[in-house]
Amino acid sequence: MHQFMNKPLLISLITSLLITGCSQMDRTPSSANADTLELAPTTTYIKGELNADSLYQLLSAELAGKQGRFDLALEHYLNQTRLTRDPAVAERATRIAQFLRRTDAVMETSRLWSEIEPGNIEPLHIRANILLHERQFELALPLLEQVLEQGGDEALTLIAAQSEEMPAEVAEHYYDLLTRLNRQQPEQLDYLLTRVLLLRQLDRTTAAAELLDAGLRVEPDQAELVLQRAEIYRQQGQPAQGLKLVQRALRQEPEHTRLAASRAQLLLLSGQTEMAWEAIQQLLQQQEDNQQLRYYFALLLLENNRPEQSRRLLQQLLDQQPDNSAPHFYLGVIAQQQEQRELALEHFLQVDQGPNLIQAYARALSLFESADDQARVTALIATGRESHPDQREDLIILQVEWLDRVGLRPEALAILNQSLEQSPDSVNLLYTRSMLTDPEQSQQMISDLRRALVLSPDNPMLQNALGYTLTLYTDELEEAHALISRALAQQPEDAAILDSMGWVLHRLGRNEEALHFLQQAHSRYPEPEVTAHLVQVLWELDQQQRATELLLQALEQQPNDSHLLEAADMIGVTP
Repeated sequence: MHQFMNKPLLISLITSLLITGCSQMDRTPSSANADTLELAPTTTYIKGELNADSLYQLLSAELAGKQGRFDLALEHYLNQTRLTRDPAVAERATRIAQFLRRTDAVMETSRLWSEIEPGNIEPLHIRANILLHERQFELALPLLEQVLEQGGDEALTLIAAQSEEMPAEVAEHYYDLLTRLNRQQPEQLDYLLTRVLLLRQLDRTTAAAELLDAGLRVEPDQAELVLQRAEIYRQQGQPAQGLKLVQRALRQEPEHTRLAASRAQLLLLSGQTEMAWEAIQQLLQQQEDNQQLRYYFALLLLENNRPEQSRRLLQQLLDQQPDNSAPHFYLGVIAQQQEQRELALEHFLQVDQGPNLIQAYARALSLFESADDQARVTALIATGRESHPDQREDLIILQVEWLDRVGLRPEALAILNQSLEQSPDSVNLLYTRSMLTDPEQSQQMISDLRRALVLSPDNPMLQNALGYTLTLYTDELEEAHALISRALAQQPEDAAILDSMGWVLHRLGRNEEALHFLQQAHSRYPEPEVTAHLVQVLWELDQQQRATELLLQALEQQPNDSHLLEAADMIGVTP
């Protein structure tokens, strides 16, 4: 709302012009002159000046805005931007479009603003920000280049914030741009740090470390450089090296919270657990109200096998914020690790919101391992559905998966069938039922997957599931190949989809191509079904020795796996 009311100078004049301009707006001819009235000439718009038509529409826009009719206000301002080509009107139109969160309108008004006032970097920045958030990185690149070349260094913040989302080839373009500009302004530390983030996105860790080292030779205690370099040391399994840097920087900036937090983390990872705990307690005393930092350390300690210290911090969080149920999840994890089942269950069931809600129920159900616990699990899920109606579907699926896990598949399918009668268009329920359907009923499985894919046609998980199911149980191999190809185009690194592609190519008799995909799948996820597929294709390609070695190695680890045993039978190898 504040953006809408922040008036440029031209617009602020409207109210004062209202009094003097009213007479100009009375353009109805008198009856005496009506017979001799000539057509008025086409209106000429002069930048910075208001004629009666513009004044009238801009006043209408302002009144519409005060009445909350912002769409009408935007329409008027956009029209006047096109007509008057006035930068103040263009800016006003852009602010209203931003207030309305109308991305399409913001793009149009800011583009007009740039045309009218090409030296102003703000509309470029606005469009680049939208494009970055929409992951249209290549379209944003030339805009950001213009912003940076005109001195708008705040664009670096946008690039840094989105660096982890960029595909490698796009990150390379941004890195090249910033490298060129950094040479022109070598003193600009922000350029160097953003380049480091891009190099890390490109998995060029060594180059990132070298760049940071070059910066540290100039400014050895600069906090951001130190933190980035220490993080790389941590990732490389050299926390002690990072610790040296951080402790030296802390001597220059003893009150720097992030440096102090990094020191505590690196002490812990270096095996100096008592010193780490002391450092954590000292920092939390200084930052007593920083609950986010306390939460961070609680999880760090839990991750590094310090459950009692983690429990202490989590309990402090609960004492300070009793309405925040999030710590209960991790207190439940600690209790579960220590085989305190009832205490773990109590904590998990106290999680009542947040991203760990469903995971808390999943953990709670994992505490029950026998079909004899069915009544208790049913009651637990019923209570959960009543307390969290928005999570009904997820809770049903958790219950169904638990029933199947303890050998109660008929009961699981009965719940799914009943739920699908109430929600026949539920993609998740259809998918879950297809996964629990016996192979003897493959047509039901295929029917559910086809229905789910109609409801969610671009879903790669469904495309892959249907394609693989068709590969296994039908001769509709061309359709299967097309479906799996669509899934792979969206998720080219997914091991399950790579395996599906390999197996459908094998069924199509294209074993050389199949081998390429199955080797990729196996390198990412060497589970038995993938191994069995790879073994059979290797055998078909006359690589019998390699196939036999791979199969026997897998059988040593999982001698009773049905996929491996089936592969052994197919190629005639005795386990």
